[in-house]
Amino acid sequence: MSATPTPVLKGQIRFEQVSYHYPGQTEPALHAVSLTIPAQKTTAIVGRVGCGKTTLLQAIPRILNISHGHIFVDERETASLPLATLRRGIGFVTQDVFIFSDTIRNNVLFGREDVTEEQLRQALQTAQMEDEIRTLEKGVDTLLGERGITLSGGQRQRLTIARALIADPAILILDDALSMVDTQTEERILTQILAGRPDRTNLIVSHRLTTIRRADWIVVLEKGRVAEIGDHRTLLEQGQIYAQLYQKQLLAQELETNGGPA
Repeated sequence: MSATPTPVLKGQIRFEQVSYHYPGQTEPALHAVSLTIPAQKTTAIVGRVGCGKTTLLQAIPRILNISHGHIFVDERETASLPLATLRRGIGFVTQDVFIFSDTIRNNVLFGREDVTEEQLRQALQTAQMEDEIRTLEKGVDTLLGERGITLSGGQRQRLTIARALIADPAILILDDALSMVDTQTEERILTQILAGRPDRTNLIVSHRLTTIRRADWIVVLEKGRVAEIGDHRTLLEQGQIYAQLYQKQLLAQELETNGGPA
């Protein structure tokens, strides 16, 4: 039996002159952003801290309501859609996760009754949790402590990703959702997501630029504005913001690997 159908058929997202101003701030978090996120592709949103990445993503499922402009999903304006209808087609995972004092199974299923054991296994496998859970005496029926206290931060994040994947949403948004796992695990999870969702829209924010270079498109934000758009190779050749951020990270990784400067 398949997961609950989503009203979003393709997953194209279009921002039209979108602005947002946080109360008490002198500068807008988003300033007249016009941008189209293609359907059924993987798009990465990158930029320096405070550039507006999270604000942009939170505006899609109306976690916050934009000050000016319009947002469309498959050419339907999100402001005109019932909130439940809009969010039913979107899986949103942030770095701040919530785990219930319940079993691993119920934390992933999140009340869904139309999920097979194979679908559950696949979601956990994609989130790189299956092997760890298999070592537990009760497996997926292991009871977690209050707010998932028995899990590490990285495990809580991966469990929440499995929860989002089990619904097979037309749009999956990962907003720095793997900040507590190591680089190799993050790469494996993203590889699995890209392989398992070729006909879905994926939006990814990660501070590790080396793990998102395989995205179909990369959008670079700077002070709430779209500064660059292109694939990894094109943006490197342009030698601007993305190239600078990427080279800076490569240097930092090299220094870390070699134990720092002599």
